[in-house]
Amino acid sequence: MKKLLLIIVVFACSACSSEQKRIEDTFGKIENVAQIGTVEYTITKLVVADDDAFYKIGERKIIFSCKAIVKAGIDMRDFTLEDVKYDRANKTISVNLPSPSILSFNMPMEEIKCEFSKVSGIRSDFNAEERNLLLIQGEQNIRADLENLGIVKDAKENATQFFQTLLNSAGYKNVVVNFKEKKEA
Repeated sequence: MKKLLLIIVVFACSACSSEQKRIEDTFGKIENVAQIGTVEYTITKLVVADDDAFYKIGERKIIFSCKAIVKAGIDMRDFTLEDVKYDRANKTISVNLPSPSILSFNMPMEEIKCEFSKVSGIRSDFNAEERNLLLIQGEQNIRADLENLGIVKDAKENATQFFQTLLNSAGYKNVVVNFKEKKEA
């Protein structure tokens, strides 16, 4: 009887360790990845300046088009194997991922174009500093609109789908993907 009990305990422990090894194999490579980008948006914004002062003769207008490339996803530096739990009874694997966030924001200079410029009367053209300030305003407007565009929401949905597919292909049938609350800075 003692031998049978010992065999059952050894078998149960080996099953647990083999499941742990399977989890480590599945997530070992992912744990070394710094970021997983799950969505990329290309956003075009028009920046318009109409310097119509009633006390100046003539008008001054300019329109720039700016293109920004924004990537969102999961920063995996906050992920460890402790964020993965396997429930043998329900045969469910749960993954607790960091909250999705904006991973990169790039507004390449070659994607900024002056679409229209008009100077009349005795007005002077927009100087380099004024143009720069307009482009900074355009970038700030794009950044302010990111939340309204739903990029982080899409990143969350895509990350959920990615991890469910990954774990299903690794043999797990019941997959639950959760996200950690964002840390306040």
